[in-house]
Amino acid sequence: MKKARQLLAILAFFTLACGLIVPVPTATPLPATVTQTAGPASTFTATPDIAATQTISAALTEISYTATPPSTATPEMDPEDLIEVEKPVPPPALSPGAAYQLEEELLIGAYGIRFWHNANSEIGFEDVLMIEKANTLSIRIDVASAIEPLTGTDINGDGYPEAIIETYSGGAHCCFGTQVYSLGAQPKLILKKPESNAGGQFEDLDNDNIYEFITYDDTFAYQYCPYAASPFVKAILVYDPVAELYLPASPQFPQEYVADILQNTEIAENVQVGEYGEWDETTKCSVLPMVLDHIYMGDLEKAQEELRRVYLYSDVETFWDEIILQVQASPLYVAKETE
Repeated sequence: MKKARQLLAILAFFTLACGLIVPVPTATPLPATVTQTAGPASTFTATPDIAATQTISAALTEISYTATPPSTATPEMDPEDLIEVEKPVPPPALSPGAAYQLEEELLIGAYGIRFWHNANSEIGFEDVLMIEKANTLSIRIDVASAIEPLTGTDINGDGYPEAIIETYSGGAHCCFGTQVYSLGAQPKLILKKPESNAGGQFEDLDNDNIYEFITYDDTFAYQYCPYAASPFVKAILVYDPVAELYLPASPQFPQEYVADILQNTEIAENVQVGEYGEWDETTKCSVLPMVLDHIYMGDLEKAQEELRRVYLYSDVETFWDEIILQVQASPLYVAKETE
């Protein structure tokens, strides 16, 4: 026993001399299960505690285990979704001439709708409207007077916005025009009203979200009397998706003529000879509005009947023939379809 204590002292001194800083642990008393066997070599054998070993192993297993979170489904990504689509932009505004100043501009998708005012114009009717798109031939509309407020709206149900341009060439009462372009992949002219003494307007007459165009046919202006007394008859155009054009369709809207017929019938029945300044001193210009109302709404039989009733002159049949021939030559007239 004395030799063992001397050996421990030597080992401690050697440890400190080598610079080790780890302290020598204090001997822990053996558990009760350890059996010491005395003998010449002073050896002993430890009997393992199986229950304690199993407890410590389970604890270490619990500490070292890290739960793996359940996998979350990741949505598949289409490579094309990562590509940013470049939106087309209108080309820059370029003046059509040195005297022109940009007065109004609408940018609709890839289109630029630009109204250019000619500041040097002496007559005041030389403004220009340009419809422009990159890599597309520009459209120039002369004597432009206004961009209609519905521009940018799909008025005809073709899926594209429209550019609606009004024109006016100057003069006391002539000439007014309307042009409409559908702004698809290429601009397409879908309406060009004949220039005349009458303008026009768009209105959804049958509440189907597609606009009709309402104007007036002045085909008899100056024909039988001065302009102030010349007859004008309402004409209605609708968009035809097959022809991709606005076409005359007045007989489809007979209700639009009811009020006009009542008013014009009263005039025709009560007019005095020469009151409307007819060149031949008859009542042609006073009875024509009523007759034309019946014709444009598609009732030729009633039109001729009413003419014979109120026009009391011997050339009534010749007058009727002249009316029919002139109406049929008008680009704003269409006969009623037979059922």
